[in-house]
Amino acid sequence: MTDTVIAHAEGRPRCASHGHVCSASAPFALLSLGARSYEIAEATGEGERLAFRAQGQQEWCALDRRIADGWIEVGSDILLLDPDVLFDFLMTHAVRTQTSQQPPYDMAFDTLGVKWSARLLQDRDGEVCFSDGTWQHARLGLKAPQDGRERAIMVLIAALPDARQRFEPHITNWARRIAQGVRVMPIM
Repeated sequence: MTDTVIAHAEGRPRCASHGHVCSASAPFALLSLGARSYEIAEATGEGERLAFRAQGQQEWCALDRRIADGWIEVGSDILLLDPDVLFDFLMTHAVRTQTSQQPPYDMAFDTLGVKWSARLLQDRDGEVCFSDGTWQHARLGLKAPQDGRERAIMVLIAALPDARQRFEPHITNWARRIAQGVRVMPIM
């Protein structure tokens, strides 16, 4: 369920290290977004830029943010770098508008005005298309969930690697809304 990193819809140029593995100093803050927590540190050799890692992990990820940008922007960037951001976004925003009860199980979705369809086939296969495109096939294999909506979303992500671009700037705006609830605790 991973996506590729997409530039922000705000059009701000990013430094080359944003979203890549880096070295960092000792963590100085613990940032929490919902149930997820991240350690925050200064990225080594990046000026005042920050780095983050999931709490308890070893690998740091560079951010193109400084403390002066504010914790909401830092939290938003962390959410947008999550490899499951498209899945999480679609689980909360994909509205099923139609479902057939006979195989193949066709489903139609509207995600904030972006219309797409999924067709769930036997043997954990599926097909998806946007309203302006052709059907694309994906085989989920053993990771295919039983839930039809969740499976349709996974087929979309597997069949169309550039699907995330179709949902911008909605994903970026959603990440900013989620980041409004950011909690930051100092690490001593």
